[in-house]
Amino acid sequence: MALVFAVHIAAGVIALGAGLGAILTRKGGRRHRLVGRCYALTMGVVVVTALPMAYWASNWFLLAIAVFSGYLVFGGYRARSRRAASTRPTTIDYTGHGTMIVVGTAMVIAGGWQTVTGPIGLAPALAAFGGIGAAFAVFTLVSTRGGPLARPPWIQSHIAFMGGAYIATVTAAVTVNLTSIPPLLRWLGPTALGVPLIGYAIRRYTPQFAPGA
Repeated sequence: MALVFAVHIAAGVIALGAGLGAILTRKGGRRHRLVGRCYALTMGVVVVTALPMAYWASNWFLLAIAVFSGYLVFGGYRARSRRAASTRPTTIDYTGHGTMIVVGTAMVIAGGWQTVTGPIGLAPALAAFGGIGAAFAVFTLVSTRGGPLARPPWIQSHIAFMGGAYIATVTAAVTVNLTSIPPLLRWLGPTALGVPLIGYAIRRYTPQFAPGA
């Protein structure tokens, strides 16, 4: 388990750097694509190594967040690879988004139940992340099943998913290392700060990647 933990930490550190690189480099450029792939691959390692760690520690909260983070990376990758307006959801899309709907619903129920029955702990964060993930999944499946004109530009989904994934990455790093901060603030603070930045990025880059731009 020590080796799994070491790999998990190393991949997390690389993912933090690669994600920041993707944010700072020119969108659509070679360097952006390179660091973006590095981020996606290292996040895959983070998620895979988190699964046995969560089981070993009986930490189901960690397991749920790992699934949530992995799903957001999946959604961001699929938004980029399915950027052609005529592309409809495939089996892999239904499987990935469907899994998040099931897991996200379970997270909301578990978090809500623990909030009511106590101890509250991180239950509100669990419910919030589950709700965000499930909402993303439902919206993506509904919007991509419609005609091309009904679908949001792919760049909006790509930024929203990858931005959310990076928020989850930063949240994990803050939670582990800044233990002097109250737990709930550690878990929800990066989301409160990151969501407006995602909105700004979507507004900035949507015209640049619009058809005919």
